Amino acid sequence: MTSQAARLPLAFFLLRLVVTTEAFQAITSSSPAQQQRLPKRAPATFVSMLPSSIQQQRQQYSHTGALWKQQLGPSTATVSSTTLLRSGSSENGETSSDETKLQKKIAARKKRVEIGYQVSALALASMTCIGFVKYRFYQPISIPFMLYIISGPWMASSVAFHLVGSGSNDRLKTDSCKRLNLALASFGFIGLLAKDIITTAQPLWIFACLVAMINSIKGYGYGLKGWDLKMMDGNAGAVKDILGGSLTSLQSIFSLPAIFSRSTGYAALAVTFGAMKCAIMYKLISHIVAAGPMNKMVWIPLAFQCKKLLLLTVAALTLKEAVDQNETESPKGWGAAPVGLGLATAVVTGFTAAYSIKQGSVYLGGWIALLAVFSTVDGINRWTALNLPIKVAKTRVN
Repeated sequence: MTSQAARLPLAFFLLRLVVTTEAFQAITSSSPAQQQRLPKRAPATFVSMLPSSIQQQRQQYSHTGALWKQQLGPSTATVSSTTLLRSGSSENGETSSDETKLQKKIAARKKRVEIGYQVSALALASMTCIGFVKYRFYQPISIPFMLYIISGPWMASSVAFHLVGSGSNDRLKTDSCKRLNLALASFGFIGLLAKDIITTAQPLWIFACLVAMINSIKGYGYGLKGWDLKMMDGNAGAVKDILGGSLTSLQSIFSLPAIFSRSTGYAALAVTFGAMKCAIMYKLISHIVAAGPMNKMVWIPLAFQCKKLLLLTVAALTLKEAVDQNETESPKGWGAAPVGLGLATAVVTGFTAAYSIKQGSVYLGGWIALLAVFSTVDGINRWTALNLPIKVAKTRVN
């Protein structure tokens, strides 16, 4: 027993050495058949040379190892091709599902923006009608002054109607739509600040200005970042974009293809309204910084004139760019530039000319009246060029 016990450590050492050697040969062998045969030969030969007690212990250990393998199952390091295919298909399914959700979300955003522009246009047009009825029949005032008052919400309604087709046509990212959105948002913001001067249908006025401001800010944001709200290539932050857009607008005003051209006429319109807006802003700022309390009967009318002249300036610049680019495709219908927006600008320009002449500014009123005639004729000519050829072609076919 003593000699047998002395041989046990040596036998265990030799057994471990043989198993380790065969395992290394099985791993490094290039033939799969050898990998399967090697573990079955030498261990059996060597085990038969061991004493019976050692063989019993080895059988016990091998039985334990078999149970451990049965519990673990296949090796976790080995991944079958079926598992890879299933994981790949699940990833593709998740990707397509995310894309579908994103497309649905974008479609919903476009629809909400379109509805916002429509609601703004309808509410502001309603305020125009209410103002006309009030100052024409219930509290009659001079016609030029009445037209000048209602021209503000009328112009804002025209701008909102012009932007209705910009969402579905993915034109909110253009510079013209960005400027119009910022101008309309400013109109709504100033309208909310100066709401006290509105004595008739004030809740409707607050609602119209609030919707116009919020929806225009959203429209500008979607134009800046895209419908998925990710910053698009080439776009910067809002502040940098506004400053860069302002410089670009100033450059585009003075870039004229010819001295006597339609582009020159709209540039003169933009410069005229821009100068008038700066003069009103100077008066407004002077009143704000002056000593003493602010008089709302002074600054509110100035603020109303400023927001209207801002819309006219931006609309005139939009019409100039549309003429320079020969833009007739989008948006279509009466909201297209320079058809619908051009005619609305011409009408408001005529109202402004009448008001200026009534106030005694004959030279300014005459100059604005000349610009009103120009924009009216150009708008009618553009509408005729876009619509009458279609009607004539239909008549010839019949």
